[in-house]
Amino acid sequence: MAEDIRVDTVVAAVRATPQASPGHRGSTPLSLEDAGVRQVIDGMVATGALVRRGHRVRLPGHRPGLDPVMRERADQLLDGLREAGADAPRVDGLAARLGITPAVLGQLRRSGELVDIGSGVDYPREVWSSITARVDRLATRGPLNVARVRDELHTSRRHAEAILAYRRAERRRLRPKRRAG
Repeated sequence: MAEDIRVDTVVAAVRATPQASPGHRGSTPLSLEDAGVRQVIDGMVATGALVRRGHRVRLPGHRPGLDPVMRERADQLLDGLREAGADAPRVDGLAARLGITPAVLGQLRRSGELVDIGSGVDYPREVWSSITARVDRLATRGPLNVARVRDELHTSRRHAEAILAYRRAERRRLRPKRRAG
């Protein structure tokens, strides 16, 4: 599987699978409709066999195929961001100092190893998961605002604003759409 792939592409690939030779044990035609294939994908996401990010899925723990030198640099970048926690420096400057190209940064983001929440703020996937859990717990104790998030995470206002904006956008994206009328 590619580093990540659109769900629509998976559905289309299942539809386009050529028929096996008659008599072959795999020659029985697939009887799932597109909605059924999507349900299988959703089930795989629910069990952890796939990870979903928006309209894309990937294998858990997938790391983009980088040459060994670039992989070492990417690991240095991710380790540095992990150490910084919620107050991570701007990733573009750090990556440039390590010799990581913008294309590799894009690949790390598309694969989900690096989560770009906007405003120059990126987190390694596991750091972002930790931040999300902490903000969710904070939300159970009262309304969220920039100052509370900043104080809870010991981070800057810029980071707190980006975290809240990304969280709001994700919630809007995941909210079921209401029908008009």
